[in-house]
Amino acid sequence: MVNPVKSAVRSSSVVVDYDHCSYCGACVAVCPPDCITLHDATLLIDTDVCTLCRRCIPACPTGALSLEDAA
Repeated sequence: MVNPVKSAVRSSSVVVDYDHCSYCGACVAVCPPDCITLHDATLLIDTDVCTLCRRCIPACPTGALSLEDAA
C-alpha cells in the first residue's frame, strides 16, 4: 500500500549545499530514520528512506540543508 502522506510530499526533497556543509554530523544525529550518512567527507541522504521530517534542516549550524521542490 502506498503511503499517501509520503507520496504527496515526495515532490520535495532535502538537499545539501556542499559549499556550506562543514560535515559536522549534526544532521546525522537528529535524523529519526537514519537516512543521512557521512562517509569520506561526503554527506549522503537516502531519499528512499527520508520521511521529510525536516529535523535536519534547523539542526545544521551552517544552513547547508534546505527543502526544495522537485522541478
